Amino acid sequence: MKKWILAAAGIVLLLLIWFLTCSDKKAPAAMTTLPQTDKVMRGDLRVEVSASGVVEPINKVEIKSKASGQIVEMQVEESDPVLRGDLIARLDQLDTRNSYNTAKADLEVAEANVKQKQSDFDRKAELYEKGLLSAADFDNAKLALVEAKAQVVRSRINLDNADIKLKETIVRSPIDGVVLTKDVEVGQIIASGISSVSGGTLIATVANMQRVYVKADVDEVDIGVIQPGMPSTVVADAYPDKVFNGKVIRIAAQGKVVSNVTTFEVTIEVENPESKLKAGMNTSVDILVADKRDVLLVPNEALMSRKELQQELAKLKLLTDPTAKANSVAQGTPMAGGPDRRGGGMRREGGGRPGATGSATAAGADPGKGQPQIEHIGGGEETRRGVILQKGQEYEIRLVKTGVSSLDHTEVLAGLAENDQVVYTFYSRATEASTQMRERMTAMQSQRSGFRSN
Repeated sequence: MKKWILAAAGIVLLLLIWFLTCSDKKAPAAMTTLPQTDKVMRGDLRVEVSASGVVEPINKVEIKSKASGQIVEMQVEESDPVLRGDLIARLDQLDTRNSYNTAKADLEVAEANVKQKQSDFDRKAELYEKGLLSAADFDNAKLALVEAKAQVVRSRINLDNADIKLKETIVRSPIDGVVLTKDVEVGQIIASGISSVSGGTLIATVANMQRVYVKADVDEVDIGVIQPGMPSTVVADAYPDKVFNGKVIRIAAQGKVVSNVTTFEVTIEVENPESKLKAGMNTSVDILVADKRDVLLVPNEALMSRKELQQELAKLKLLTDPTAKANSVAQGTPMAGGPDRRGGGMRREGGGRPGATGSATAAGADPGKGQPQIEHIGGGEETRRGVILQKGQEYEIRLVKTGVSSLDHTEVLAGLAENDQVVYTFYSRATEASTQMRERMTAMQSQRSGFRSN
């Protein structure tokens, strides 16, 4: 009898252990874990877009000669400062000077001929007035004077052209700046920049470096917030402790794809009075998108799309509603924070249809009852994102109008008040975007560090 009682007690004990073990498997620990909350608070928000860029001159001139010939003198070297009008190079002037001297002599002959024709005309005019000269002879003398004067004009034009050709053998700097490149040497024969089919021979390149461009490649996810006129700071790798100030002046209309990453070129004009920034230098650029003071801020982790709001609210109900918990356990439905066995893992969804005001139903609930309603911003303004607001033991969805965002916080323009309690989500697109941004910035910094070490 005692053996039977002991055997029965053992069976009951085994059944109890099995029941407790199975129950634990069906009810995840996350069921009793409530989500974290945070307050909407006022603070300062500074948003910057970071990128890497390269220094380029604003005013860069490729110097060529209008004349062709042999270089006999070069007055500059690379990196030399020059002023407008300074001598860059001189070509052989033998042929052009001979042409100039010939044109000058022709002009002197033409002017002497005018004096002679003028004297002859004056004498014949007196004879004509006295009736001692025929009209035909008088007209011939007048015509000869006109032709002599015309020859003077032609000779003067030829002399001017010869003088221009002679001056073109002297190449001068058209701007104030610095010599970036010197492309010819003494003794080299160059082609004219205006008569050669090839466009002529490049002699030197001069650039004004008092103001420079920094061409920065900005990721496509950031380009939408950048506008011309935004202030920027530039730090060159060569001067890590010096900050150069500038502003955005141009944004490329077409992006470029490198290694499956799309970027847009943003041009920043930077003051460079000491000419420390050199053409081709690598720089780090920070574009100030917003600098807000005393604004309402909400954590990015609290922002969700409309579809995410409905899903997360349903999870919260499972955590806080005993009836929903019991129904979920009885039906084997995954709880908030637990894996979705139907899909092999947690599903990350979001980005519901704009304007949709759909609802989410807790597991085991009637689809037609208890659906969470989305509260709109006053005035019926439509927005794509919102938060789950905690009021005591209750939760509700609140759509918000947002402004600029940093990696951690987003400005609230409407929909929330200071000290409102918002729920941190299990997952949201804002969290993913913030994480991706951090990873992208880390990768860029690592890449730039690799370039420096090489």
